[in-house]
Amino acid sequence: MAGRSGETGAPGLASQAQTRLLVVDDRLVSRELVKVALGTRGYDVCEACGGEEGLERALKEPFDLILLDTVMPDLDGLEVLRRIREAYSEVELPVIMLLAQAHSHDVGKALRLGANDCLAKPLDVPRLMMRIETQLKRKEEQAEVLRAAEVSGVQRADHRNTELIATNSALKQELEERKRIEQRLRESEGRYRAIYDQNPSMFYTLAADGQIVSVNDFGANQLGFTVHELLGMSLLDLQPESERAAVQGHLDASWREPSTVRRFESRMTRRDESSIWVRISAKVVEHDGSERLLLVCEDITESHNLSEQLSYQATHDALTGLVNRREFENRLGRVLETAIASEGEHALCYLDLDQFKVVNDTCGHVAGDELLRQLGDLLQNHVRKRDTLARLGGDEFAVLMEHCGIEQAQRVAQNLRATIADFRYRWEDKSFTLGVSIGVVPITRHSSDVGEVMRAADTACYVAKDGGRNRIHVFRENDEQLARRHGEMQWVVQIQRALEENRFFLEYMPIEQVVSSPRAGKLMIEGPQYEILLRMQDDRGSIIPPGAFMPSAERYNLCIDIDRWVVNAAFEWLSEHPDHLRDLGLCSINLTSRSLSDDQFLVFLDRQFRSRRIPPEKVGFELSETAAITNLASATRFIKVLKEWGCRMALDDFGSGLSSFAYLKSLPVDCLKVDGVFVKDIADDPLDFAMVRSFYQIGGVTGKEMVAEFVESPEILAKVREIGIDYAQGYGIGRPRPLRELA
Repeated sequence: MAGRSGETGAPGLASQAQTRLLVVDDRLVSRELVKVALGTRGYDVCEACGGEEGLERALKEPFDLILLDTVMPDLDGLEVLRRIREAYSEVELPVIMLLAQAHSHDVGKALRLGANDCLAKPLDVPRLMMRIETQLKRKEEQAEVLRAAEVSGVQRADHRNTELIATNSALKQELEERKRIEQRLRESEGRYRAIYDQNPSMFYTLAADGQIVSVNDFGANQLGFTVHELLGMSLLDLQPESERAAVQGHLDASWREPSTVRRFESRMTRRDESSIWVRISAKVVEHDGSERLLLVCEDITESHNLSEQLSYQATHDALTGLVNRREFENRLGRVLETAIASEGEHALCYLDLDQFKVVNDTCGHVAGDELLRQLGDLLQNHVRKRDTLARLGGDEFAVLMEHCGIEQAQRVAQNLRATIADFRYRWEDKSFTLGVSIGVVPITRHSSDVGEVMRAADTACYVAKDGGRNRIHVFRENDEQLARRHGEMQWVVQIQRALEENRFFLEYMPIEQVVSSPRAGKLMIEGPQYEILLRMQDDRGSIIPPGAFMPSAERYNLCIDIDRWVVNAAFEWLSEHPDHLRDLGLCSINLTSRSLSDDQFLVFLDRQFRSRRIPPEKVGFELSETAAITNLASATRFIKVLKEWGCRMALDDFGSGLSSFAYLKSLPVDCLKVDGVFVKDIADDPLDFAMVRSFYQIGGVTGKEMVAEFVESPEILAKVREIGIDYAQGYGIGRPRPLRELA
């Protein structure tokens, strides 16, 4: 048989070389099985993963025979056959059609279109081998006839005698060929048994009662058993007792719907009582004349464990291991539903540490982080097992107490306050005592929603802090006015006075390029880059960071006035320093969420650019991830307008919400700034390193540049550079400095 075309150049007519077959099937498993079975017998087996590719190869390349699947997603096998027959006859290029049992009605169509033979799936390999041999032999015989037709007239006169001799010779050759086929079938069966046993998937065949009637070596070895030990066992014996009912339900459903492939995940218990997670595909098949349930199991333990780790990371604080704010509010929502449905009583404690800033300022953030870790462990030992202790952020904690009256909640809060007061924190040669202000809020059927309960708790805590710190305050409905007067309204007054008296000022923090060359499709930013930071001076000249007053500014609609002040001050300074503006790479300015939905703010920005003559490409704006997601439609429109002007847009604190990131598809920002919570420990914490690297990969897929915040040491910078992040900022790059020093 031949695998190369003769001098005529016709792909369907092969010369005397190695037999060349083409397998056209969209299923990789089917192609691989045929390839292994036929390739070891000396055939040159080629493959095509779809109808389009198979047709193209059949018309351009020489093949002796084609195995063609009937059902394929791109081009139907029958259509491929029809087009092949337009080019080659059944003699020139034999085609064997492969049909699933559900499509057996296509046999007649295939034969009418010119198929040489048809075989049903799943393939019986010995039968397939015999059909291939038969078609190849017929093709050879037809070739002999064609050659005989070209013999001279004298040879035709002796044709009958030659034919008798050839017939006797053919009978002898047929007997010898049958012996060779039987030997090859035995060898093929052995090879297929090896493929079955060593396949890196676990195969289990079950009887109707769930007993294992066959299993491959790999499937037995993965569980620490031998094949003989597993035969006759029930599959449920290999499942943890807690999951047997669910697995039995899936098996029953598979028997009820024999034509359906059912997929599910479960644990399997090994001989040493350890467990692995598997993804199971189950289908009823014919086996030895009766129906059996075939299970193909894939070990997904590693990916399952990684998924659990990511899920844990999404719901727990990375520093303390406690529940994070997002998960805490989810649980609070469920408790609220319970309170409304059953009229039960619950409580929430909101804790804000006193004097924590002293530790941070005196000993640094590392000491502050260690203090928070120790306090998390300490508080966990002083709440009830059914209670939820969470770190909400910074130095704020909360306790959700289910089925707890307000009097009992006050006792728990008092115990927590006393525990923290008795705690002594030591760092190197220093010792610190702490206090805590606690707000307690009852949760009843009269409570409205999660946001309202959290605001009430925050208000009660602020009243406790404003009343002298290290005390407890129970929220009452008539406390709201008092809390406003003694809490947030104080910030409102200070903000308004600071705007009137121009007691705000700007600092800058450098942003350094980390990689030596930009990503594909990105331009290198030439010149210095930095982020503008806002500061406020109080009446006594003390410097106040924005984290202290911006929450009140946002709540009382003062943040737009602050954003206008920042833009005006920054643009004024840039216009007054044209030499610096000429050499500037990028000046980044933070904007709050309320400015995104204010059309007048866009008008204000347009006037600033025009009046100050600031090139838009020199300015970037940063939006927090939370603000962008909360106002996704407004944020998208806002960003598109500024990008049309030429401004660069960045998403700040990326990853802080651990959301699905689906919003990145529609949010046209240029840059993602990775939240420093993930960056600051990447030199020591493999999980943080993996998270930052995954964020970088997400940025790469979406075509966005990356900035790492909180780069505070050479070791962190080295890790950032190793990942491939484009830019970095933090104390390791440069500390915030007054804007005037840039001149």
